[in-house]
Amino acid sequence: MHRATLKYDEQLVNRAVRSYWRRSLGIGVLVGVPLLCVFLVLRIADGDRSWYVGLLAGAVLLGIGMPILAYWVHHRNSITKFREMKEPIATFIAEQDSFTLASDHGSSTLKWEAIKEIWGFERFWLFLFSKTQFAIIPLDGLSAEMQAYVLEKVKRSGGSVAV
Repeated sequence: MHRATLKYDEQLVNRAVRSYWRRSLGIGVLVGVPLLCVFLVLRIADGDRSWYVGLLAGAVLLGIGMPILAYWVHHRNSITKFREMKEPIATFIAEQDSFTLASDHGSSTLKWEAIKEIWGFERFWLFLFSKTQFAIIPLDGLSAEMQAYVLEKVKRSGGSVAV
């Protein structure tokens, strides 16, 4: 069994949400939406006022609005949970078949298979349970031995690791 104390701060939570957002957007949105904007402007400049331009404008609005909404929702949820903590500290216990995350809000014990991916960043990892659910794991509290143990458990359970 491995045990670590995880310490959170608002800057870490903000950075984690931004990192999740940027990585989950993907290159398609970062390239596709500006191209759609250019194409829309060119069509309007040519005097096109057809239904096609309206459809294109709707796609541009969705392409801009959905990522903004996704960021806002994840940020609001993460910061709210952080600010509700009496002490910004959690305990992470890694065992043979499962792991536990516990704070003053409660605790959750999950099988390693629950982690679909680990995304590694400079000061933290993100445990992704689905495309929209993640846990922030600060690395300051994890020894190198525990980090290696967790990565091995996730890999053996079928999760992918991008650290």
